[in-house]
Amino acid sequence: MKEKLNVCIVGPFNSGVIALEKLGYSVFEVPHHPDIFCNLQELLKKNKFTPDLVLQVENLGRRTLIQGLEDFDCPTVFWATDPHLNMHWHNSYTKLFDQVLSTQKSIIPSFKAEGLSDVRWLPRFAYDMAAPPVADRKNDIAFVGRLSDQRPGRKWMIDFIKNLAGDRPFPVEQSLSHSDMLALYQDTKIIPNESILGEVNFRLFEGASCGCLLLTQDLGVEQASLFEPGREIDTYADVVELEEKLKLYLGNDSLIQAMGQAAYERVQSEHLPIHRIERILQYAKDITRNRVSGLDAKKWEAIAVASMWESGMLDLPVRDVLSRLASLKQDQHVVVATLRIQAVIGVNSVMEDNLMSLLGGKLYENSFCLNLTCSTVALRLDKWNMAKAFWYRHLKSTDLINKLLPKTPKDLLILWAKELKQRKLIFRGGFPFNSKKHLPHTAIDCLTILYEADPGDSEVLRLIDIMLRSHKELDQARGSFLSSLTLNSLNDWRLIFELAMTNLHSYRLDDGLNKIVLARDIAREQGQEKSFFMALKCRDESGLIYKRLMNN
Repeated sequence: MKEKLNVCIVGPFNSGVIALEKLGYSVFEVPHHPDIFCNLQELLKKNKFTPDLVLQVENLGRRTLIQGLEDFDCPTVFWATDPHLNMHWHNSYTKLFDQVLSTQKSIIPSFKAEGLSDVRWLPRFAYDMAAPPVADRKNDIAFVGRLSDQRPGRKWMIDFIKNLAGDRPFPVEQSLSHSDMLALYQDTKIIPNESILGEVNFRLFEGASCGCLLLTQDLGVEQASLFEPGREIDTYADVVELEEKLKLYLGNDSLIQAMGQAAYERVQSEHLPIHRIERILQYAKDITRNRVSGLDAKKWEAIAVASMWESGMLDLPVRDVLSRLASLKQDQHVVVATLRIQAVIGVNSVMEDNLMSLLGGKLYENSFCLNLTCSTVALRLDKWNMAKAFWYRHLKSTDLINKLLPKTPKDLLILWAKELKQRKLIFRGGFPFNSKKHLPHTAIDCLTILYEADPGDSEVLRLIDIMLRSHKELDQARGSFLSSLTLNSLNDWRLIFELAMTNLHSYRLDDGLNKIVLARDIAREQGQEKSFFMALKCRDESGLIYKRLMNN
């Protein structure tokens, strides 16, 4: 690879373009393509630019799909900036690239499980901003982010902080421009941070760019490797710890200044756009050609389009989506994508004919995704024998024939949910599953169908709780299911304890503490107080919940 590359960047990364040009590289930028599909070869030819590297940076506002990637002679790279919300289409579209960069290190195994061989970590970036002295800043706290009924935890966080802050300046903004947001941060001392699914988000880097103290959820080693907790940022595990730390920092300008300045210096040394560009160029040195080509390229592009359309992300005529799929060789992946689109538009007779052909022709008998999809299509069509037939095909492919035989549709959905859990397909972030339109793809999808049919079914509620228990980032959702479950188990202190912890993780201080007390009292009555405190010790790393409980 030559020393100074011609780099084509598709997507919004102006600060990266500036960094490249400062380093002496030639750049062709396509920040916002007007159409969904971008014929990049034609665009480059028109502008007489021959790239040595093509980098697409995911655009969250306006999706762009590059066509003809297989025809580029140079390496191609996709930077997934929100993979935690978009894996349902990233897993197909990224096959068109030689290398994939993920802002979330924790999601790299998911990409590799999809067959991608070159996936690397490239965190989000910060900005080269001025950081005014903390003492000169007007706002003690500020928050910029969308508030909605779909994010109740964020509303609870804001309400909790407002109550604690009292008369201190605490602006909350939902729709500021990027420059206005950064200006607000430059005039703010503390930025509380809350992520959607436990991801390391942009707010962390944006606040640190301005020398603010970031008070953010404890996301573990990935976040800690970027900013050191206790020195450059501070973290909290629950609302009790958040309260204690806010009380520590509010009015303590010298401590805020020291930590905000440390975070700012970390930004300047490691997290500016120039640092990300240098890493991209380093990664590019050893890229090999990994992208799919020929008919496979057309296949995965069409499946990506179908996945995006299914989720409501693309405004395309459904006939265009189905036409793309129909033009392909009909393998298991194409058939599954087609059935999922057909389910959304409700062409029941067509789906039934497809299922009959698959069964009669004994097609793709060993495909888990196809057997799952077809079995759940048959359930929707009220074709019980057919639904079981696809389950039995799955059993045969796993040498479990004559075992796990469902007697009812509920049994069957639970069996599929358990199989999906074994494959670590528990939930899909960012996909708005609607049981009336969509076919299940995850364990929670299967159980959601049963929950909506009978919200009081204790067996289903317990299964949902089991599925979500190891995913702390889903505690807001888990709490609603636990609330229903505890109504039928008023003397189960363990369930009440779990509900208490989900409340405390979701900024519901009073509800959480009241239920902790209740769980302890019930455990004491049942002679299990020692077990209660052992459970609390395992979950209360700071010891602050225990301290509050002892003072109650």
